[in-house]
Amino acid sequence: MTALATALHGGWLSISSGRLGFARYYTYLGLITGLSILYYFGTSDYGGSATQAQLFLWGGVGAGAGLLGSLALAAIQPARADSKVAKMFLPWLDGAVLMLLLTGVWILMSPGAAAVSYEDQSLLFSPKVVTAMYVFYFLSGILYITYLFAPESVVGRMGTSTAWVAVYLGGSALLLRWYESYMIDPEIGHAPVSNLFEVFVLLFAIASIVYLCLERRFNARALGSFVMPMICGGIFFAIWLQGGGHGEIKPLVPALQSYWMKIHVPLNFVGYGAFGVACGAGLLYLFREKLERGGSKARLLSAMPTLEQTDDLIYYAVIIGYPAFTLATILGAAWAAEAWGGYWSWDPKETWALIVWLVYGAFLHVRISHGWRGRPLALWAVAGFVVTLFCFVGVNMYLSGLHSYGSL
Repeated sequence: MTALATALHGGWLSISSGRLGFARYYTYLGLITGLSILYYFGTSDYGGSATQAQLFLWGGVGAGAGLLGSLALAAIQPARADSKVAKMFLPWLDGAVLMLLLTGVWILMSPGAAAVSYEDQSLLFSPKVVTAMYVFYFLSGILYITYLFAPESVVGRMGTSTAWVAVYLGGSALLLRWYESYMIDPEIGHAPVSNLFEVFVLLFAIASIVYLCLERRFNARALGSFVMPMICGGIFFAIWLQGGGHGEIKPLVPALQSYWMKIHVPLNFVGYGAFGVACGAGLLYLFREKLERGGSKARLLSAMPTLEQTDDLIYYAVIIGYPAFTLATILGAAWAAEAWGGYWSWDPKETWALIVWLVYGAFLHVRISHGWRGRPLALWAVAGFVVTLFCFVGVNMYLSGLHSYGSL
């Protein structure tokens, strides 16, 4: 198993570096540029052979231009083929392409538009993909917990692999749901970030990506034993939302019929997801500290990062989330001005978003300016996520206001 994993990893590195990786990177950029031109200047209707032809035409022209340009540039200046920027972003672009290909597979497996309607959405395929995501998240949580007790075994790598599978299932389910909303009725088609069920799936995927990146960066697989069970707890709430009819595709209320929704909401959940990972790291810190204070020589300690490393994990998770949450709040104010005529109205959601922003801003202030570390900040990360959860879910459940379209 280890030899196979090493061989696969080495093979992947060989096609992700040098001229091959450089060419693929610029091919992706060309494809994105071509499709962006089509989006902003092309036809506005959806579906039909004409739209598909335009997608292939503009996407193909953009990808071809990117490929030829990269080959020419690498031939003229060979050193450019070792671009650090390309190496940094290529894995993300590869992942996005894989997500799109997986979505295409789901579309081929889905029933046609004639089999579904707004009144009867029971045959939609995206709920099945979401259910598979649930299964892999639960399996990943079990594997990560098992890893604490058997760190030398293969279960840790299996936990990481199943977490990535869950991410791809969740992301492709959202893309499929986007497609299905237009398939049901082009008039109600919209990005799948409009209700609590959709954004819960988005939150699971983003939190997992943040965690998995930190796991790889810090070799901190034990953190998954705290993050994945938190995600599994959220899954029970998402299942309850589905059972209550909140998982159906519905038309957007007027306030959400804006391009801002596609930007503001995902950025917001980068913040939420990263703060959730910081909470998991805080719990890990407190758990390890308790074991050490008790003089434990448990095998668990060997599987966990040190207290200093865990403290850094908390900090880096907040560093990822706070700028995204800040930008989301600024863009949300711009959206509010466009939708309601004012940048800020002290709506309950806005007020609690400000509280969350102040909580983590103060966290970074005392960490950077005053040198706070350790247990106080671990407790702060846990308490901060409780505040975040109330902003995310509690406001929708117990308070009303301009954001009441997301209420239960």
